Amino acid sequence: MVGEVATWELLDSSEVTLNSTSLQLGVTRLDCAGGVTGTVLEPMVQVEQERIVIRVDVEPLSPGAYNCQGNNAVPVTVQLNQPVGDRELVDAACLEGRAVDTAACIDNGVRWRP
Repeated sequence: MVGEVATWELLDSSEVTLNSTSLQLGVTRLDCAGGVTGTVLEPMVQVEQERIVIRVDVEPLSPGAYNCQGNNAVPVTVQLNQPVGDRELVDAACLEGRAVDTAACIDNGVRWRP
């Protein structure tokens, strides 16, 4: 299921090593939602030669008006089928779409470099 746009950050980037196969993310809904990110959908992981691209969407909101006070970060664990190695970790929301020009996507969504 593809949901609504969210961005992610590593909860503690110092925990990531070349041998890591588990990542702890903090996921935040992009849209105004009254401070609540909501339910996070299953992360989608694309392993490439030079980077690992992770997309994390959130469930759509029910209709209504929401204020923009900033949404909470929801912790999510992502299991990789192979170690990070010498690849960058990249937030897919920052590669195309509405999040690209936001503060969350500074550095083209690169969240970790070896």
